[in-house]
Amino acid sequence: MATRRLVGRLAEHERGFKRKTVRTVVGLMIIYLVYLFCAGDFGLFRIYRLHRQRATLDGEYREIVAGAVDYSYRLRRLRTDPHYFEWLARTRYGFSRPTEKIYRITIPPRSNGHP
Repeated sequence: MATRRLVGRLAEHERGFKRKTVRTVVGLMIIYLVYLFCAGDFGLFRIYRLHRQRATLDGEYREIVAGAVDYSYRLRRLRTDPHYFEWLARTRYGFSRPTEKIYRITIPPRSNGHP
């Protein structure tokens, strides 16, 4: 009887040990999978960061394309439109024709805040 009782205790102890071992292994596997799902190279945080970076790069790309279109439009007008060329020379660089006089009007700054 004592041996039966001892064998029964050992068998129960072994079952408890197996349960603990299986639970530990399953728990570690779940923790590892959660880590991979959230923080790995293909994890949620990395994917979120990549989506934000892509949105930023898309915005920059659109700005660059808009600038390129604007510059190509200006270049085409400079090559084909003499009035635009003249307007640009007069407004941006202050050019005038030899027979024209240019008057510059300066407004004096206000003193003491009264007009």
